[in-house]
Amino acid sequence: MDDLARVAGVSPSHFTRVFRASTGQSPHQYVLGQRLEQTIRALLTAVADIADACGFADQSHLTRTMRRHLGLTPSALRTDRTRAVTTSNWDDRAFEA
Repeated sequence: MDDLARVAGVSPSHFTRVFRASTGQSPHQYVLGQRLEQTIRALLTAVADIADACGFADQSHLTRTMRRHLGLTPSALRTDRTRAVTTSNWDDRAFEA
């Protein structure tokens, strides 16, 4: 906040007042709203788009690879987040050919 106010050449409190008057919300509320919108867009992203962005040939390739190496599909991961995996808990043997 201080950095934004400094760039605008005003005090932090004045920046907050002007921002609220302009947008109807505080800077924090605005940023939080932007983060939530980004999250929603990411969660609604089609698995095919994710596969493409991650270098898989298509959705089917991603699904087969995840099932073979991790034991679950992208849809299962979205549905059952308790089974979610991260790189920190992957077994290196899962990536053997």
